[in-house]
Amino acid sequence: MEEELRRKIAVVTTNMDVEYAAEILRGITGEAKDRGIDVYIFNPFVSSDETIKHNMGQYNIYSLVNLSLFDGVIVFSNLIQGRKIYNMVEKRLERTTIPVVGIDAPIGDHYCVGAENYNSMKKIVEHFIEFHGFTRIDYISGQSFNSDSRMRLEAYKDALKEHGIDVEERRIFPGTFTTQHGREVAQVILSSGEELPQAVVCGNDGIALGVCSVFREHGIRIPEQVAVSGFDNMFEARNSVPRLTTVDRALENVGREAVHKIADCLAGLNPEKTEVFPAVPIFAGSCGCKYRENDSVDFIRRKYLKMVDHYEKHLAQGNVMIEDLNDSKSYEDFLERLKHYVEELDCDRFCLCLNRKLVQELKQRREEGERPARMLGYTTKMVAALAYEFGGYVEYEDFPSAQMIPHIPVKETGNRALVFFPLNFRDVSQGYVVVQNCEFVLSSPLFKSWLLNLSNGLENLRKQTNLKRMLERLDKLYVTDSLTGLYNRFGFERYTKALFEECKEKCRPVMMFFADLDGLKKINDRYGHDKGDIAIRAVADSLQEICDGGEICARFGGDEYVAFGAYYSEEKAHIFSERFEKALQKYNEWINQSFAVSASHGYFIVVPAEGETMEQYIDRADKKMYQQKNLRHGER
Repeated sequence: MEEELRRKIAVVTTNMDVEYAAEILRGITGEAKDRGIDVYIFNPFVSSDETIKHNMGQYNIYSLVNLSLFDGVIVFSNLIQGRKIYNMVEKRLERTTIPVVGIDAPIGDHYCVGAENYNSMKKIVEHFIEFHGFTRIDYISGQSFNSDSRMRLEAYKDALKEHGIDVEERRIFPGTFTTQHGREVAQVILSSGEELPQAVVCGNDGIALGVCSVFREHGIRIPEQVAVSGFDNMFEARNSVPRLTTVDRALENVGREAVHKIADCLAGLNPEKTEVFPAVPIFAGSCGCKYRENDSVDFIRRKYLKMVDHYEKHLAQGNVMIEDLNDSKSYEDFLERLKHYVEELDCDRFCLCLNRKLVQELKQRREEGERPARMLGYTTKMVAALAYEFGGYVEYEDFPSAQMIPHIPVKETGNRALVFFPLNFRDVSQGYVVVQNCEFVLSSPLFKSWLLNLSNGLENLRKQTNLKRMLERLDKLYVTDSLTGLYNRFGFERYTKALFEECKEKCRPVMMFFADLDGLKKINDRYGHDKGDIAIRAVADSLQEICDGGEICARFGGDEYVAFGAYYSEEKAHIFSERFEKALQKYNEWINQSFAVSASHGYFIVVPAEGETMEQYIDRADKKMYQQKNLRHGER
C-alpha cells in the first residue's frame, strides 16, 4: 500500500555528467528527498548530431517513459540535442494531464523554471564595450533552436546596436555548446587573415575554454591580445588561467524550484507559470579584470588530487572490465563476471534490463531461420537479467516494458533516485540499466565509459554466440548427410574414433554393421528420384530408430549404411540385425508405397588389435558391402 502512495517525478535529460545538468539534478534530487518524492531520471549520453547511429540508439530511453505512472515530469528542454528528438518529446507531452516543467525553456504550454540569460549576457558585452572600449567583438553561439542560445545571441546583438556598433554576421559563429566547437571557430578566426578581434564572447564556458586552448597553442595572449568570456561559471572556468569572465547562475535553485512547482500543482495550488532566477556576471582575468577568488588554492589542490585518484582508479578498472567481459564464454558467464563491477558501484539497487529477443539470441535459443535481435526501442517484455539490491542478488520474472522496472519491494523508508541509462550498439537497442541512489553514477563522467564497456561486452558476446552457432552449423553440415540426417563418412570416423580406441585399450569387442539398400536404381528409374529418396530415408530412419544403445550410424554412399557398436557380443549383434529387419518392415507399412524397401545387411565382431585402425575396419565393411552387391547382381 505504501508503494502506491509514493509520489514519482520523471526527469528527462541528457548528458547528466556535464556540470550544468549535474547542478540542476542536485537541486531536483535534494528537494525531492526533502518532500519524500521518488525521482526517475532518464538519461542518454549523446552528441549534438542526432543522425549519428549511437545517438539514435541512446534516445530509445525516452520511449520507455510511461507518463501514466508519474505525478509530474521535468524536462531539460535545452539539453535535448536535436530538433527531431525535441519535437518527439514535445508531442508526447501534449496530451498529458500531469504537471510538466521545462528547465530554462518552456516545452509546449507547460511550466518553466530557469536562470536568467538575456540581461547577464548583455552586461558582459556592455562591459567589454564600456569598460574596455572594445568594438571588434566576435560571438560564438550554440544551437539555433536552443532558447538559451537564442537569448544570449540576441543580447549580444542588442548591446552592439545600443552602442552604435554594427552587427556583422561574419563575426557570429553558430554551432554547438561544446569545447570542440570553440576550438574549431578559434582556428577559423586565426586562419582568416583578418585583424584579430578584441574580444570573443562565447555562448557558454565550454566554448570559451576551447577558444582559450587554441589561442594559447598559437601564442595568443589572453587578455592582452584577445579577451574571452563564457557563461555558466563551471569549475574549469573558475580555475582556468586566467580565470574566465563568465556568468554565475543559481542552477541548484532551479532544480529545487522545478520540484516545488510540481508539488504545488499536486497540492491543488496554482503556481506561477514561469520562474526565472537572476544570474550574476563575473568579470575576471580573461577580460583583464581582477576578481577575488572564492576557491582557495588548498581546496583546488585537494579537489585535483581527488579527481586524479578517481580517474586512475576507475580508468584502470574500466580496462579490466571490458577485457573481462569480452572473455565471457556464455550468457551466464557474462552475468557472473558483471557482478563484480556492479558491486563496485556502491549503489542501493542495480538492474540490467535486456530486450527479450537479445537474451534468446545470447542463450542460443533462437529458432532456426529466425532473424537475430536487431531492433529499435524495447520488447514488450523485458528480462531482468541481473538484479542487485542492498548487497545481494535477487531474481525477477520477465516484466512488461511499460512497467519500466521489475517490482521493487518496500524495504526502505528513504527516497529513491533511480537513473535509467540506455544500452545500445550503434542504433540497435540492447536494453537499459537502472541504478538507484549511486553517487558515482550521479557525479562521475566515467560512468559513461562503464556503460560503454557493458554494451560493447554484450555486443561482443552476441557476435561470438552467433559465430559459434554458425560454426556449429557448418560443422554439422560437414559431418552430416543432408538427406537422411545420419552422419556421413567424416562424421562416422570422427565420432567412432574415441570409442574404438577405448575398446582397443581394454581389449573389448566392437561390431561393424553394414547395410545396402536393394534396388535403388530400379526405384529411381521406375518411380522417380523423389521415391528413391523415400527409400533412402526409410533405411536411414530404421537404422537410427534401433541405434538406442550408444551405436553410431552413418550413410556412406548412395545406398550404403554402416553402424558401429562398442562392447558388442555376437548375440547382441544378432539382436541388432533382427531389430533392423523389423524396423524396416514397420517403416514399409507406414510409408504405404507401391514398392517395398529392403536392404541386404550383415555384421562382423572383432576385438581391435594393437596397430589396427578404425579406417581399416571401415574399409573391411566397404569390401563386404561390395561383395554383397556383386552377389545380389549374380543372383539377379
